[in-house]
Amino acid sequence: MSKYLDKVTGYYRDVVNEMRKVSWPGREEIKDLTVVVLTVSGILALFTFVVDWAISGFISQLL
Repeated sequence: MSKYLDKVTGYYRDVVNEMRKVSWPGREEIKDLTVVVLTVSGILALFTFVVDWAISGFISQLL
């Protein structure tokens, strides 16, 4: 049981040490990146809609 506890404790200690090295983004950077993600998602959704509409129209003309 002690070996298991030592491994878990060591793993937890390693995780904490690595998380201290992480460079966390600031509030302003998070806002900017959120706008980028939402904009790109909207553009991709619009593109997918247009392509789907065009392909549907083409297929309905064939049938």
